[in-house]
Amino acid sequence: MREILPAPAALVEHGKVAFGTYTAPLADTNLIDAQPFAVALPRPLRALRLKEWQAFQFGNERWFFIVALFNAKLLALAQVKVYDREQRRKHVFERKLPGWALTAPRNLLDSSMQYQAGGASIRFSNRLVEDRITIELELPQTQDMPALSGAVTALASGCEPEVVCIPFPGKRGMYSHKACLALEGQITLGDQQLRFTPADSFLLMDDHKGYYPRIMRWDWVTGGGFDSRGRRIGFNLTRNDSVDPARYNENCLWIDGRLHLLPPVSFVRRPAPDDPSEVWEIRDEAGEVEVDFVIELDGHVRVNALVIESRYRGPFGQVRGHVRGPAGERVELDGLFGMGEDFYLRC
Repeated sequence: MREILPAPAALVEHGKVAFGTYTAPLADTNLIDAQPFAVALPRPLRALRLKEWQAFQFGNERWFFIVALFNAKLLALAQVKVYDREQRRKHVFERKLPGWALTAPRNLLDSSMQYQAGGASIRFSNRLVEDRITIELELPQTQDMPALSGAVTALASGCEPEVVCIPFPGKRGMYSHKACLALEGQITLGDQQLRFTPADSFLLMDDHKGYYPRIMRWDWVTGGGFDSRGRRIGFNLTRNDSVDPARYNENCLWIDGRLHLLPPVSFVRRPAPDDPSEVWEIRDEAGEVEVDFVIELDGHVRVNALVIESRYRGPFGQVRGHVRGPAGERVELDGLFGMGEDFYLRC
């Protein structure tokens, strides 16, 4: 079983990676200082293999956003997706970039990550030293997206992140800082004003670095919203390449920002009975996780360019089921909304 450990000053100290689970942001996520390969590589070659990104999912009862800056080094991506749950309509802004176009931060306490080109700007201002992260967006109108502008701020005061460093086979591993935060701000989408307040909105985040195998694979579902008691609920469920999932995984539940760890899970994909939708059934062995992710709108990205091949599936959907929360509470997830990933990348 997992335990929560005191956070180290740096992710790598004296060449040793601090694998474990923590509930505080790290001052230096210096995974670049590790030597995860059979043959010691110079820093520039290690950097070429280190995948890095920041991604945010946020929304309210009607709107769901994904904003991500993803750098796989041989390929980078700036992406904004907006889903209108009422109209069941998706808008997408996406630009494929060279790896040098994006630089990931070394910490979330006082840093930034941004993309700016061709009249478009995506900026993450990480200020967890002040309990906030601000996302600023300025996107021109395209065929798939109305003009979009504005900013939202995630409020981290009183919220516990799940910070993990997970070992993979062959001395590799990954770091992730995830959290479910309150949200405030306003975004203009075409002629619509979208307002977000702590009373009706949530934000899920992932700051991520990893030395992945050449073929990266995982299953993932995350979602958020409010339960019948008015509590802000978020969850993260993943199956990845962890060498010891019972001790090292990133599955968790947040209730009003408070973190509760969950066990390792498996994913099974099935057609929905009497419905054209597909259901992803997510379960653990002890019955603590019984979650169904019901796809409402599917999404695919395929790239096949010599040394790079991507078969990415990222649907949006409704959540139903429950997880076992603090003190054995059965926490109902019915009505939450989120996204999943069936991820394959050869890079």
